[in-house]
Amino acid sequence: MKYIFNEQIIDHEKALIHVSDLTLLRAYGVFDFFRLVNLQPLFFNDHLDRFFNSAQSLRLKCPLDRDKLKSMILELISTNQIQNSGIRIILTGGESHSGYSIGKPTLIVINEPINPLPKSHFSKGVKLICYEYLRDIPEVKTINYLMGIYKMPEIQAKGALDLLYHWNSKISELTRSNFFIVDQDDKIITPGNGILKGVNRKHVLHIAKTKYEVEERDLFMKELVNAKEAFITGTTKKVMPVFQIDDLIIGNGKPGPVTIELQTMFEKYVVEFLGSVQI
Repeated sequence: MKYIFNEQIIDHEKALIHVSDLTLLRAYGVFDFFRLVNLQPLFFNDHLDRFFNSAQSLRLKCPLDRDKLKSMILELISTNQIQNSGIRIILTGGESHSGYSIGKPTLIVINEPINPLPKSHFSKGVKLICYEYLRDIPEVKTINYLMGIYKMPEIQAKGALDLLYHWNSKISELTRSNFFIVDQDDKIITPGNGILKGVNRKHVLHIAKTKYEVEERDLFMKELVNAKEAFITGTTKKVMPVFQIDDLIIGNGKPGPVTIELQTMFEKYVVEFLGSVQI
């Protein structure tokens, strides 16, 4: 298997960072991830936009410009030929002699297999557990997923998929997904601030607005009680129903009609998008 390492495509076992890299010492770095559909990148430009915006926010300069990175990723995909896979772009904080100053960043691009999530997650929904936590610089896709990994034993013990973060009574996001509710009037509501604005979130909002009223605003914990439906979006989650949050059953405990319709609309949208996009 081949990786991109800075300005070259090399064997994956040669893609190594130095022990003084800030990503290792301080978890300082950014990444992005997108999936391939029949070896075609999905929402490629959106993910590149977010990657370079994240890098700029953390004052990290990528060794490749956007056009060169894009062409090398396409070459990597063609070389590896891994079906059911995704692309992970990582930009490290670079070697730091002080252990605290930004060095020269290292770029690593991995083409990795994706294990499909259980079909029941999409047909029956998933459970979430709430956790009071505010991510650092939430609008930037950093490599710091400490809390999600640290809480995984508790998540699994409670039969849940993930954490639902909230702070000062406001819901923000999951560790790796965005969150939505559907109210009693079929209005779709999702947090609009203090979150990583997911790429799938962007496109689901686009299709949702063609049929439903949508609000991006502060969403409060107390609103969960009256939610008729809830769902999450993400690169591998697509549109995934939520049937329970802590001990609260959402609606009748089954995926609701709005969520089900959005699942169908999104799958159709992806096919049409890939058929029309110019890479």
